[in-house]
Amino acid sequence: MLRHVLLHDKCLQKKVKLLIDSIFSPSGVLAQKLSSYEYRPEQRQMAQAVTRAFAQERSLIVEAGTGTGKTLAYLIPAVLSGKRVIISTGTKTLQEQLYFRDIPFIRGKLGFLFKASFMKGRGNYLCRRRFRLFSRQPMLKAFEEIAYYHSLKNWASRTKTGDRAELAELPEDLELWKEVCALSETCLGQGCEFFDRCYITRMRQEAAGSDVVIVNHHLFFADLAVRLKGYGEVLPRYEAVIFDEAHQLEEVATQYFGSAVSNFRCEELARDVRREVTASKLKNEALNRISSLISESQEHFFALFRGGESRYRLKENHFKKSKDPGLKLMEGLTSITAHIGGMKEPAEGLRALSRRAEELKRELQAILDLSETRLVYWCEVRGRGVFLHASPIDVSPELQGQLYNQVKTIIFTSATVSAQGTFRFFKKRVGLVDIWEDVTEELMLDSSFDMQQQALLYLPPNLPDPNHPSFLQQAAEEIRKILEKTQGRAFLLFTSIKNMEEAYRLLKEQLPFTCFLQGERPKSVLIQAFKEDVNSVLFATASFWEGVDIQGEALSCVIVDRLPFSWPNEPLMEARLERIASSGGSPFWDYQVPSAIILLKQGLGRLIRTRQDHGLLAVLDPRLLSRSYGKAFMKSLPPCPVVHDREAIERFFTPLIG
Repeated sequence: MLRHVLLHDKCLQKKVKLLIDSIFSPSGVLAQKLSSYEYRPEQRQMAQAVTRAFAQERSLIVEAGTGTGKTLAYLIPAVLSGKRVIISTGTKTLQEQLYFRDIPFIRGKLGFLFKASFMKGRGNYLCRRRFRLFSRQPMLKAFEEIAYYHSLKNWASRTKTGDRAELAELPEDLELWKEVCALSETCLGQGCEFFDRCYITRMRQEAAGSDVVIVNHHLFFADLAVRLKGYGEVLPRYEAVIFDEAHQLEEVATQYFGSAVSNFRCEELARDVRREVTASKLKNEALNRISSLISESQEHFFALFRGGESRYRLKENHFKKSKDPGLKLMEGLTSITAHIGGMKEPAEGLRALSRRAEELKRELQAILDLSETRLVYWCEVRGRGVFLHASPIDVSPELQGQLYNQVKTIIFTSATVSAQGTFRFFKKRVGLVDIWEDVTEELMLDSSFDMQQQALLYLPPNLPDPNHPSFLQQAAEEIRKILEKTQGRAFLLFTSIKNMEEAYRLLKEQLPFTCFLQGERPKSVLIQAFKEDVNSVLFATASFWEGVDIQGEALSCVIVDRLPFSWPNEPLMEARLERIASSGGSPFWDYQVPSAIILLKQGLGRLIRTRQDHGLLAVLDPRLLSRSYGKAFMKSLPPCPVVHDREAIERFFTPLIG
């Protein structure tokens, strides 16, 4: 069965519609090819809607509840569309599932002929040139990096892809990798001697010849940001986009449509100046002196932003005390550009350093000026790093100009993209309100699971308000009693690291189950250990609220400590709430409530992942029942029985546990 093309042809459109129906029908192709296939009318509905969107060059927003089978519901119509389609996911895990599992299935079992490629961000790939420079003068920061360096060196000599995923033994946060990976600001492009053998070049060439290109949101918006600045493009030209896990778009877009200057960027520039001088075999003491000036001045400059909060808004007074070291840093950056610009035929590596210094100076000056009212300026202190950010408060203008006005067919999908039964919050945040209203279809599909039978929602009746001093102590006792009924097998999801660590301290000696704490081991290792120890309990926060898929009895209970309202004094949040208030809206109802609803749905969505799963959802926050906004949350939660006594939990689990 060949890939269909020319979907504008009405006769062919009709054939494709019939083909989609035959694939997803109760006795269709999927049912014939998959022995474990279960017909899901919601999956068929979604596939039909995606097919219409491609055929009519319209856009679609679809919430597909857990178990819908949304991946095949959009992937098969994309393959049949005759268009080059970018599929952008929220996580690398989903990206890998699409490329290594779903696409081979469509090719092998359904017989469709098409080309697909897989693109990750630059930082996932080895840069041959940077690795050579590093190998000449390896600077290892810790003794354990010696073994990693030898592994890296052996791998570099034989890898065909340059993808660090092939090196499973490398820790995710390994400093050594940052020295040798492919970064846009260190790339020499066609001026690099390794250009034809570059892993990034080969990846892009493969993508340019593909019908379906699978990326993640970070790479997609990195591409839009590059296009916005007029620096070319990362992705090949495309005719349609599918965003899976679309609820993440605003936050990812905010990162890439803004800018950030850090001590790390300055340190790397100074270090690379010295390396390039050595590589070019220059006896240029002036450049080495400039490198030292940048190293010293940046250290003094960024040190003045440490102390106090880890994230805070930047005001004019923050830059008064840092004026002199800031001027020295700017002087160093200017000197690099001037010195290299005055050289006769400098090496391409030095030219690239000049461009980096100019870009860094421009971005730093813009942050020091604090002049753009559409941006929020803020500082983040994270470990050894100090980051000065300039972030857009609203990403709508960039999305409208760079994406919506350029691409006619965009599919937005997620299991959690609605709040209070509408898509208005999502549409407002990503700039879809008042545009495309007549060419956008909206579809809200329930989960294919029988939540009335598979799940139970427990809301304890007598806990104090989460802001009361005794809340955490009483919540910990409630958790202990719940876990007695479920025999462990639980995710405990907290809205803050402080609450997570305190609850762990209170409970770890009381619980007769293995207790895992987020941060003690890498995330993937924790998840695997949790799966293997069936009665274990995992204490977790932000990064475990979504993107974690654990099927079976190992995860039979999800407990959330409190409603996940964002902190209103967090810099980006504060600026967004101010913008809503200044335009006459209600910051609480227009932003804080719907965003908390979506996050709560994500957390509770960890529980039921298959038709065989059964389990308990528990929310310990009494405001669900006592406050007026609790009704908005309840309207958006899974449609399962609600109970207020632990005996009901025991009755639910008795036939399951025995």
